[in-house]
Order: sequence, then C-alpha cells, then structure tokens
Amino acid sequence: MRVHLLACPNVQTTHDFALDGFCTRTMLFAALLKRLGHYVILYGSEENACPCDEFICCITKAEQKAILGDTPYQNAPFDGSHPLWLTFNARAAAHIRVVKQPHDVIATIGGSAHQLVAEHHPELRLLEYSIGYRGIAPSSSRVYESHAWRHIVHGFTGVDGGRLFDAVIPPWFPVEDFPVLAPEPYAVYVGRLVPQKGVKIACEAAEMAGVKMVVVGHGDTSLVTHGAEYAGCVSTEERNVLLAKASMCLMPTQYIEPFGNVAAEAQLCGTPVISTDTGGFVDSVEQGRTGYRCASLGEFVQAIQLAPTLDRGYVRSRAVSLYGCESADASYRAYFTRFEAIHGDGWRHLAPTLHATAHQGELQTC
Repeated sequence: MRVHLLACPNVQTTHDFALDGFCTRTMLFAALLKRLGHYVILYGSEENACPCDEFICCITKAEQKAILGDTPYQNAPFDGSHPLWLTFNARAAAHIRVVKQPHDVIATIGGSAHQLVAEHHPELRLLEYSIGYRGIAPSSSRVYESHAWRHIVHGFTGVDGGRLFDAVIPPWFPVEDFPVLAPEPYAVYVGRLVPQKGVKIACEAAEMAGVKMVVVGHGDTSLVTHGAEYAGCVSTEERNVLLAKASMCLMPTQYIEPFGNVAAEAQLCGTPVISTDTGGFVDSVEQGRTGYRCASLGEFVQAIQLAPTLDRGYVRSRAVSLYGCESADASYRAYFTRFEAIHGDGWRHLAPTLHATAHQGELQTC
C-alpha cells in the first residue's frame, strides 16, 4: 500500500516536538507503516526523524515562525482555514497530484484541517488513523483511539447506526521507553496544567490521603495547590522515571478524555492509574486491577490508599499486551486487510481480520 502521510504543519517531525501529541502519533504511525512493509511518502516541514521512503517539505521553519509568532507550537490552531494549514495543504495537494497512483491512501491525524488535500484528490482513499479529536473529515475511513470516543463522535456527528467498517485501535508506545522501578511513596500528575485536567483535585485528594503529590507539566502553576511539589517541565526520560517510581498516577480529568496517553504510559511502567470514570479511561483502566475510576473526591482519596496494594506486574503486562507496538502492528495489519476489502468484496469479504489479544485471549476485531 502507498500512503501519503500528512504531518501537522506546526511542528518538525522530530522528538523535540513531543509536547504535540499529534506529532508523536505521526512519528509512531510512520514507523508502524514501515514495519508492515508499506511505502510511505511523508509530508512535513524541514526536519524529520520518521522512517519513510520519500519526504516532502510543505512548510518552512521561517513560514511557521512568521505565521505563529509567539504562539507555542503545541497551541497552534487546529483549523483548515488558518494560513498555517492553507499553506501546508496547498503544497501537499500539489505534490500528490504529480506523484499519485491509483489506490493510494491519504493518511491524516488532522481530520477536517487536512480536508482540503482530500478534496483535491477525491479518487484517493482518506484514512484518519488515530482519532482523538473533534474535527472529523466527512469522507474518511476512521480509526478511533477508544470505544468511548467513537461513540462520542457518532453522537455529535449524528450517526446512530452504520459505519461498521470503522475501528478502534488504542494508541501504542515503544515499551522499552518505560522503565520498571521500585515504587516510592508519592502520587504523580503528568499533563497540561489547566483546570479541565483536574490538577487541583489531584492535589487535594493526595493531601487528604496523606500522600506526597508531585506535579509535572506546563501551564498554570497556580493550580498546583495543597502542598503539592511542582517538578516543572522535565524531559521525556525524566518524566518516565517519575511515572515509574510513583505509587500511583492521578488523572482526574473533568472532560471526556478521548484516550489519555499518560494512563497507558503509567501502566507500561507498572504504575496504577486513578482516573475519572468517563471517556478513554473506561477502556484503559481496569477497575480494581490496574487502578480505579472515581466519581467523587472521597473515592479519589480511597483509591490513593488502595492503589499500593495492586499487582504492578499485572498492571504492566496488561499494558504491554494492549499498548505495545506489537499489539498495534497486529491490529493495523488486520485493519488494513479490512480497509482493502471495503473496495473489493466489502461486507462479504472472508479473509481473516480478527485476532486474539495476547493478554486477555479474547477474540477482538481490529
């Protein structure tokens, strides 16, 4: 399969832009496509660390700076009518026009912000490969990050049936990046420091439970309250060590989280997660086994007290089976078989597209 993989126009596709989750997903998807043997034409800016067969620069660093000004790259608008996206999309579409072949695929994590590219090439298939956002392209095939988010999207787009060919494949991570260390008596919060993430709830619950609280992230530091320690914005390696040493990771998100990458990352270290009982956490946090999903401050306090009794070996093994690269490879391999079948026998396609998960042994659709 030949894939025109569109990066987002606000970043360089390198690890230096890790604060932008869409950049990280693009890099991981490029690597996955190459592991599965596909031909990848990557469209980005000047610098690239992704494996690919061809790399096309569609926006320069100077243009990014001129358009964004002082806006941090991770806060760039997700809007196809913005000059950042218009510049990128026009050049990507122009290059695709020159090199495209029948049955090529355009792959995006930009959704509707990349729709212009797809509109220039309606005969090509459009794939949104990891949907954890609201700006859905109207004509795409869709892979969601969680079952909860799939149904949320169906709700706000007015879908109450059909779309059976869509799929859910959770985000995946290189397991070797997440160490397993002896836990220390503290709770950790990792993420943006904004009220919607529930930072103050995490701090208050830890104080009430009598547990030290360590907060990592960028944003409004006034939200770090109730005696919590602010560790600042640390490197990815330092962050993972803090996750691995924590007795529990708190994620009291106050909105419906499409997935919540930190929940998977903490569990890959063997660290239990204590979250709200909505969104992607319903998929990622196994109640009473890999953490607790809570509905009140009192439940968060109780969960903090219970979390150290959970089996960290089980927490990690389940996470590896669900969120490791091998699991993603198997899921996307099966999905691409289904994806190709849509344009062939479709509903009556008989090639195997099911696989058993290594951990649960349950038959899963891709």
